[in-house]
Amino acid sequence: MDVKHGDVGHGDVWEALRPLCARVMSVPPEAVVPRARLVADLGADSLDITELEAASEELFGVSLRGTDKAGVSTVGDVADLIVRLCAHEARGPLVR
Repeated sequence: MDVKHGDVGHGDVWEALRPLCARVMSVPPEAVVPRARLVADLGADSLDITELEAASEELFGVSLRGTDKAGVSTVGDVADLIVRLCAHEARGPLVR
């Protein structure tokens, strides 16, 4: 599934993000729920997070690198961030 920009909602992102997180973190898909914490619940390490960022960039067409991830600790937080980034990309650059 290729989800890029435009009218991307949480359902679209979740449908693609859940199996991605399961694969990257080597956990069963049913363990990947919105409230699951990447590190504490799913056992993600820094390499897993880097792989998730790279795969998300390829899948969703937005870069998570260089974004403020201070409040991102759960899978749901990652989905929210991707939705926000996709919406921002769809609007294009600000024109003054």
